[in-house]
Amino acid sequence: MAARLDKLRAGAILSRLKRAGGGIHLGRGFLINHPECVVIGDDVFIHEHCWISILAINRETGAPDLPLMPELSIGERTYVGRFATFACMDNITIGRDALISDRVYIGDCLHGFRRGDLPIKDQYMHSPGPVVIGDGTWIGIGAAILPNVKIGRNCVVGANSVVTHDVTDGHVVAGSPARVLSVCQK
Repeated sequence: MAARLDKLRAGAILSRLKRAGGGIHLGRGFLINHPECVVIGDDVFIHEHCWISILAINRETGAPDLPLMPELSIGERTYVGRFATFACMDNITIGRDALISDRVYIGDCLHGFRRGDLPIKDQYMHSPGPVVIGDGTWIGIGAAILPNVKIGRNCVVGANSVVTHDVTDGHVVAGSPARVLSVCQK
């Protein structure tokens, strides 16, 4: 009975996406804000308790609401592990055949903190730039991919790494902040 309810719930979510491929698996506890801003390709597997947080309206106490047009896309045959979190107010693009491990954070936005008279949570968010993760890339468990970062094709990001700068195709990076350890063999 629980499996049937999970399948019905996943179907309801998929029907509200901007575009959904076939063969998508959404695990139990999957949460998505503003599914109309999300594109998921064929045969994508998203594990349990993942959260796709889309900010469609930017708010600040005492200031006008700012409507946004974010888009998050996940390419075909990509795997997303348990408890992954995506925070998008601009653009996050994940390529085909990517492997996103458990507890990974990928975000194109940051909390604002320019006003000393307001709590951080009451200030506008901002995006320094989009995030792009290339085809065939593996993001290790617990890694964080921060805004305005492009990770190339067939890269490896080590466990618990914090990626703050672009990573060239075929490179292995690790650390906090992540730095190049090696280049994958061709």
